[in-house]
Amino acid sequence: MMTNIASAAPTFNLRPPQYYFDNPQTLDLLAAAMAGDTANAKECVVKGANPNDEGPMRSQNYRLRLLHYAVAAKSPGTARVLLGVGADPELNGMGFGNAFEFAITLQYINMMTCLLELRPIDTLSRITIKNMLFELVTQPCTACLDLLLNRGVPIDYPDDAEYTVMMRAMDCQDYDMAQWLVSRGASVQVEAYNGVTPAYSVQFHLNKYKVGSPTYKKVLRLKEMMQERGAVFPPLTPAEVRAKRGIKEDPRLYQH
Repeated sequence: MMTNIASAAPTFNLRPPQYYFDNPQTLDLLAAAMAGDTANAKECVVKGANPNDEGPMRSQNYRLRLLHYAVAAKSPGTARVLLGVGADPELNGMGFGNAFEFAITLQYINMMTCLLELRPIDTLSRITIKNMLFELVTQPCTACLDLLLNRGVPIDYPDDAEYTVMMRAMDCQDYDMAQWLVSRGASVQVEAYNGVTPAYSVQFHLNKYKVGSPTYKKVLRLKEMMQERGAVFPPLTPAEVRAKRGIKEDPRLYQH
């Protein structure tokens, strides 16, 4: 269903609704939503249509919900009707994540904008916000990330290990994204639970590259940006940070 082209966003080979859904009520609801007919869509739900239906049920790996279908169809109007009759954008579609993550994967900015207008950041669960934010490290899309930040997602929102998206960008060697995030105000003073800091991470990465190489220069610039914002070098090691905080857990729990 998904096609990847080098240096381009993935494309989704969307099939007709009947390929995914076999319930007549579901098909009627989707048809009403795609026609922008809110009144008919509400009537379909009253008669028993499920706005969160998914399919094809024969697939054990990939399934779309109605809202995912709207995203793949690049139809904000369809999404608007579906959300108005009870579609939940935080429900996962098997193999595709929730509707927000699906739009991020496809880099459909207009669909992301629509979804966030109808379901603002302050109405979403922590796990949805976290998944959206850190999905943008593995599926890089600066425009999507900019949209999330402009809509109120804190730039230093942590993952479960207390890493920020800027730190994860460094882990993925996406130094352009890391520089962009620092320029947007990402903190260089944060500490992950295991004691890793941005300063330690950037120095760790800098030491991997040949002095003077293009990547070395890019990481060096990132380090300079951090220094300009108060990061101290040489940085404390994770062990030293943990000792300073008095953490006594089993060292095998830590990455460094």
